Amino acid sequence: MIVGIETSALSTRITGTSRYITCLIEQLKTFDNEVKSFSAFNSSRKFLIKKKGVQKYLYRNFHLRKEMEDSKIDYAFFPDYFMPKDFTKPSAIVIHDLSFISHPQFYSKSFVAFYKYQLKETLKNNPVIVTISELSKKTIVEYLNIKPENIHLLQAYSSFNDKTNYYPGKGNYLLYVGHIEPRKNLHFLISNFLKWTKLRKVDLRLVITGEFWRKTKETKKTLNEFVNCPNIEFTGYVDEPALTRLYSNASGFVHTSYVEGFCVPVLEAMHYNLPLICSSGTAAEEISSPYSIRINPRNDKSLIAGFDELYQVILTKEKINYKIKYSPALMREQLVLVTDILKSKIKKTFFISVPQVKDKEEAIEKTLLYSNLFNSGIKRYQLYKSIFDVRINSEELESLLLKLYFENKIYFKDDSVFLNYKSSVYKKPLPKPNQPRNKKAFKILKFVPFISSISFSGGTAHYGLEDHEDIDLFIITRPNALYIVYAFIHLLSLLFRIRKELCANYLIDERGMKIKYPHDFYTAHQIISLKPYKNEKMLNHFFNKNSWIQKYFPNFSWNKSEKNTHLVKNLFLIPFNKTLKFLYKLIYKKQLKENLNKTSIILDELSIKLHTNDNHQRITEEFYKAWKNYKTRAFVYSNPDQLKEKAVV
Repeated sequence: MIVGIETSALSTRITGTSRYITCLIEQLKTFDNEVKSFSAFNSSRKFLIKKKGVQKYLYRNFHLRKEMEDSKIDYAFFPDYFMPKDFTKPSAIVIHDLSFISHPQFYSKSFVAFYKYQLKETLKNNPVIVTISELSKKTIVEYLNIKPENIHLLQAYSSFNDKTNYYPGKGNYLLYVGHIEPRKNLHFLISNFLKWTKLRKVDLRLVITGEFWRKTKETKKTLNEFVNCPNIEFTGYVDEPALTRLYSNASGFVHTSYVEGFCVPVLEAMHYNLPLICSSGTAAEEISSPYSIRINPRNDKSLIAGFDELYQVILTKEKINYKIKYSPALMREQLVLVTDILKSKIKKTFFISVPQVKDKEEAIEKTLLYSNLFNSGIKRYQLYKSIFDVRINSEELESLLLKLYFENKIYFKDDSVFLNYKSSVYKKPLPKPNQPRNKKAFKILKFVPFISSISFSGGTAHYGLEDHEDIDLFIITRPNALYIVYAFIHLLSLLFRIRKELCANYLIDERGMKIKYPHDFYTAHQIISLKPYKNEKMLNHFFNKNSWIQKYFPNFSWNKSEKNTHLVKNLFLIPFNKTLKFLYKLIYKKQLKENLNKTSIILDELSIKLHTNDNHQRITEEFYKAWKNYKTRAFVYSNPDQLKEKAVV
């Protein structure tokens, strides 16, 4: 599947939101998905106004939707609160916190009004609501009146843990990391730190690291009042190596913000085992409890007592072994739930996964059951490479086949193996009288210079050229010749009057051989079933690009040393190819619109797929039902006593 994510909030200056987006992209890439990023600052759009906030607003509201739709994304993530108006793709938005609603005094009236309006418009799209802490979840329930079960946690982690030059306490300072803005409560922190050091006669500095985020009267007052104080250091924004050194040499960490949605700096300090002070009633407390020293961010005495407790830990060099639950594994686990919900929202598509087998015997049964769906067995020599889910050697395969035969679960006919279970949903068609014309047209294709490789696919691959009504073909073309080749095949089929029989409905350009749409068992089986007719070396290169198929069929192998060595761009073909692409998009305009959320019809730069009947969903559902029924029957036959007990009840 293709997943879109808006990354306009990413910047060269790392913030908490930037770190979150980086973690999210990192975890999305662990799934069998293609992840596409969309940003106001990487777009081809040119904005007359250079102010970044304005550019993000214009891009998000007037350009982002079209760019995502043109890229044929299946679902999207918007990790910075807002999404385009009237966006119809299944989407998740991340609400980090609602401080602009719960604590509006820290923002300008225009800022609060704008954020409230944008969030209201976003929620009209009915997105999946994602947030980053239990506290933010409670706030969303309270202020947006959304049921708790409709809000999902998706929590980031810190990979910021370079301890190569780790000398805790060497710098003799307490560290604050974060923006300089009103809600961070910095005047309270600094004034009480100075009061405490004077009262206790402590030789410690306070280092304030972060950029001047909101220039208000309060933040200006804080800077003007303390900028020349010898025990206070304002570093401004620092890069990653400098921040690493600051964490590594700090004696402790302090963060007395009024409100926090998560607080990545506190999590980073925990990775460095720094004793820390944070505000109670914030997400900083949530992620650091029970190890942190919590204080009331509005009470001077509470903070002074907190400094005393922190300093005692520093003096005794007490080691704090934080148990940090926030990890890539946790975020991925949470992400699975969110993506499953998004997939279920995709129009007219039903996502199910057929369970993996428990042992090698089940793997053989599952493999043969899948063939039964197509009213066919599997040739003995093909069975080995087609085994689902597990690795198995040839000796084990023969031994298990013999066992299954004596248990009357399988039977042999000619050189094929069949499962002794009726589950067919596909009737093999009889050959049509115009088959000679099919073959004649097909032979001509072999000599077309812009075709790199031809393989039999679908029913032709399963039943053979002689026993199948159509010629199902998978074609790889030379670079920039995709639509030229398709036009030639189109004309050839019209000339021989075999438009419906010559089914070259899937073509790809040599430059884009990695399959983009769902990496599942159905797609993998379609790929391993390909039978080469022209240029097997190129087909092996295609397998190399899609090695994920071995996740479903571990025994399938090919010549992995094959490389595409003749990638010639054929630049002179580009204008002709682009013209034909434009014409075909006009011809198939209606079908493309009707199949907006499907992968059965694709007309893009590097691939053409024109399957009027998309069997992906139907076969997946039928296989799931057949496997479930087969396992139920097997359980009943192997547990007759339990069946009797159920009958008595």
